[in-house]
Amino acid sequence: MRPLEDEALSMAFPWSSKTVRSRRKALTIFCCGCGQREDTLDRPLRYCSMCQVASYCSKECQKSDWPEHKPICGAAGIPKLIKSLMANPDLLVPLGGCFILAFDLIDCARCSEPLFARLDVALEPSDIFNCAKIFLGLGEGTLASRSGSKKAGKGKNYDGMLQVNAFTPITNPKRITDSHRVVWQCERAKADAAGYRANEVVLMDIFHADGQMSMTIPMQLSPGLKDLTTRDPCTIETSIQILNAYIRADRKNKMLLRAQMRPADLQVIRDAVTDPKTAPAIMLLTKISREPIYQPMYQVFVEARTAATGVVPSIPVLNLL
Repeated sequence: MRPLEDEALSMAFPWSSKTVRSRRKALTIFCCGCGQREDTLDRPLRYCSMCQVASYCSKECQKSDWPEHKPICGAAGIPKLIKSLMANPDLLVPLGGCFILAFDLIDCARCSEPLFARLDVALEPSDIFNCAKIFLGLGEGTLASRSGSKKAGKGKNYDGMLQVNAFTPITNPKRITDSHRVVWQCERAKADAAGYRANEVVLMDIFHADGQMSMTIPMQLSPGLKDLTTRDPCTIETSIQILNAYIRADRKNKMLLRAQMRPADLQVIRDAVTDPKTAPAIMLLTKISREPIYQPMYQVFVEARTAATGVVPSIPVLNLL
C-alpha cells in the first residue's frame, strides 16, 4: 500500500451509497435495550426514528435505553457515520491491516480470544483550506449554507467529514468486558456458520472526539487480507493515512461519511493549537504533524510558535492503554 493522491482516489469508489446503507443496517444485530440478537427473535429489530442507528426489539427496551441513548442520538449523526465507516468495504482493508500489523497476525493461527483496539474518530472540515484557517487562527473559513451558497460565519454550517485520528491496540485483557466478549462470540459464531472459520474476529471500540459516545463493532479479517498486507507492506500510520485519503477524496459522499460540523468539532481543532491537553486535541495534533497533506500548515504552526516563544513546540504524550 502506498499513499495516493486524492484525484486518483476519487475515481476508485465501486460502491454506491445504497450499498453502504444496506451494509450499515446489517451491522446492527443486538437490541440496544436488552441485548438480544436479532436472529433469536421472531421479528426484525426496529430502529430509532431519529438517528436510524440504535435498534430495539420493543418499545419497552427503547424507553429503558433512552437515558443512555439520548446524549448521542442527535450528535450530528455520529453513530450513523461510525457505522458507515464500518460498512465501507474499501475502508475495512486499511483498518484490517492495522490489526494485522499491531498484533503480528501474518503468520499466526486463528486466535481463540478477542483481539481488541480503540479507534478514535472526529469530524473535520472537508475543505483542507478551511481546516488550515481554523487551525492557524486565520478566520473561520468558508461555510456552506443549505442552499449551497458560500458565506462567512461562526462555523455552524461547515461541511465536515469523518476522519480517523488514532488506532490504539489494547493488550490488557482486563479492558475486555463481558459485553465485549458477547459481541465477539456472536461474530465468531456468525463467521463459523457462514463457512469463514479461517477469518480472524476482532473488536473495535470507536470513540468520537466529543467524548459523548463510543460504539463497539466487530470485524472479520480474512486470510486474503493477511496476504495483501504481506505483499504491500506498510505501517499502522500509513494505513490510517490511506483510509483518511479515501474519505477525503469522496467528494460525492458515496461513503456517507460527511456531515455538518458542530461547534464542539471546531473546538477540538482550536484546542489542538492553543491547549492540547485533551485526548482528542492531542490525537488531532499528532495526526496533523504526521500526514503529508497537513505538512504545510503544521510547519507554519511550528515556525509561528517557535518565533513567539523561543521554544519548538512538542506534542504531549498520550497514554490510552
